[in-house]
Amino acid sequence: MNIAKLIPWFGRKVVEDCKSAPAIEGYVNIETRENGRLRQHVEGSNIWTLTGREYLAELIALKAFRSSSPSGYAFRNDRIAYVGMGGGSQPEVANITSLVDGLPYAPGEFLAPLKVPATFPVLSSTSSRTAVRFVREFGQTELSIGANVVLTEAGLFTDGNPDNDWDTSATPTGWFGTKDRAPMAYKTFEPVTKTPSFTLRVIWEVRFL
Repeated sequence: MNIAKLIPWFGRKVVEDCKSAPAIEGYVNIETRENGRLRQHVEGSNIWTLTGREYLAELIALKAFRSSSPSGYAFRNDRIAYVGMGGGSQPEVANITSLVDGLPYAPGEFLAPLKVPATFPVLSSTSSRTAVRFVREFGQTELSIGANVVLTEAGLFTDGNPDNDWDTSATPTGWFGTKDRAPMAYKTFEPVTKTPSFTLRVIWEVRFL
């Protein structure tokens, strides 16, 4: 691409921003299945919240060199580890502070652990790792605890405690303690009905473009 040819059309500042500012794109796939047969499928891009942007900024910065502070060299040690599902809806804007109506996936539990290790989708063995994929498989009795539920929102969360400087030694996951917690990424989508006979799969990719 000849950057110089773009300047008369877009202006120098716009062109420079395009060259130097990587974008964070999240993309979510959600599907329900009954006896292996696909019942519903929704997909689309999500918002990366201010809480999530702060997380990324602190994650790549050193607090001290390892030799001088071996136990406290990083600002953050938490990682994306959970997904939370809900039944509310709100505009996908950066200042979202919680799901509208977080729903338990098991009795008393809101944050559902993601499959580990996370994977890095690449085109070939020589491709750079510029995307990460998170997956959660919900069983028949999860989310729809004895009854049908309608899901319309989801969020990604870390394994750090926001009330204790993001400490990871005792991560709260219970519904009462975490349903109002700010997600790192947020997605609202067309209603998906989860019944006790359906499984539900969430595939959430974060891409750095």
